[in-house]
Amino acid sequence: MMASGLLVEFKLRSLAALQSVVYFLCFKPRAAPLLSRFPRVAVLFALMILVFGTLCLDRVRRIASMPQLGGYAEVYDEEVLLGGEAANTSNALNQWNANFSLAGNVLGEGEHADLLLKKIVEKGLPTHQLKLRPGVTPLCDIYVTPDGDRTMFGVGFDAMSATNELESVPYEADGWFTVDMNLGDAGRTAVLQARAAGMKIYLMDFLRPNDPIDENTYWQSSTDWAGVRGNTQKNVAFVQKLVAERGCFAVLSDGPNGLVSGSPELKVRHYPPYPTVSYVDSTGAGDVFRGGMLFGLDQGWPIQKCLQFASAAGCLKCQFLGATMFSASVQEIEEHIENNVEVSKRYM
Repeated sequence: MMASGLLVEFKLRSLAALQSVVYFLCFKPRAAPLLSRFPRVAVLFALMILVFGTLCLDRVRRIASMPQLGGYAEVYDEEVLLGGEAANTSNALNQWNANFSLAGNVLGEGEHADLLLKKIVEKGLPTHQLKLRPGVTPLCDIYVTPDGDRTMFGVGFDAMSATNELESVPYEADGWFTVDMNLGDAGRTAVLQARAAGMKIYLMDFLRPNDPIDENTYWQSSTDWAGVRGNTQKNVAFVQKLVAERGCFAVLSDGPNGLVSGSPELKVRHYPPYPTVSYVDSTGAGDVFRGGMLFGLDQGWPIQKCLQFASAAGCLKCQFLGATMFSASVQEIEEHIENNVEVSKRYM
C-alpha cells in the first residue's frame, strides 16, 4: 500500500512538473489574458501554491450564548474537525483541484496527533511535508452562537514549531507562497526564503511593524486582528495607511460587513458581502477567502474577479459548521456570483 501511494504521488508531482514546463514554454508570455477566459483549462497550467502554517484539531461546540464571567452555558453538540489556517485554505484549494503543497507545524504525538493526521488524510491533503514528532498537538476549542459568531480558546499554539528544517520546504520559483502568523519567527524566515527563491508572497495576519511586507506582497487580515469591526470608515483609513507605507495589495475582511481592499494601483474601497441563505459559523471563512484569492491569482485572473470569487467562497462556507466540513465547488461559487448581480457589479 505504501509503495502504491508513493507511486501515485510521484505521478502527480511529475504531471505538475510537466504542466509547469508547458506553461513556461508555450503559455507564460500571454497566459493571463488567455487562460482567464478558460478557467477549467487554466487550472491545468497553474503553478504550485505552497501553503505553510497552522494545522490543528478544532473542537467545535454550539451554545445558545456566551456566558458572563463566572457563568455557565450548555453545549448542545460538538464536532471534532480538521482546522488551522493552513489546513482550511488547503482544503478549499483541494476541493477546487488546485496545484498546491502543504507544510506546517509539528503534529505532536499521541492520540490527538494520530487523530489530526487521520483527518488530514481523510480530506485528501498532501502529507509528505508533515511529521509526527514529540510535542503538543494544537487544539482549538471553538464556541459558536446562533448568530454564527465564534469565540476560540487554544492549547499548544504558542509552542508550535515547523515540521521540518526550513531549508527543506519545497519553494518553487514563480509559484505562490502563503503563510499565517502562528509560526512566528519560523514563518517570517520562511517568507524571506520563499521570496529569495522567486516565489510570490501572500501573507495572513502579519501585523508587526518589522514583518516582511513589501510592494510585491499580498496581505490579508480581518477585524479580529486589525481595524475596527463594523466601522467601514476606520477600516478604509487603516488599509489606506498600510498601502501607503508598504506599497502592498491589502485585504481587510469584516465578516458580514464585507471587506476593504486596495493597492497603489487599485483605489482602496469597501466591497459588500455576498448574501447567504443561512449564517451558521464564520470559522475559517477568511481562510477560504484566502484560498479563493490564491486560486484566481495563480491563474492570472483580474484582481476584481479574484475578489469576487474569494468573497463568494467565504460567504458560502458560513452556511456550515466548522472550517473544513464543507467547501463549495467552483461551479457553486460561480453560480452564486452570477445569481447576485447587484453585489457582483460592485466588485468591478
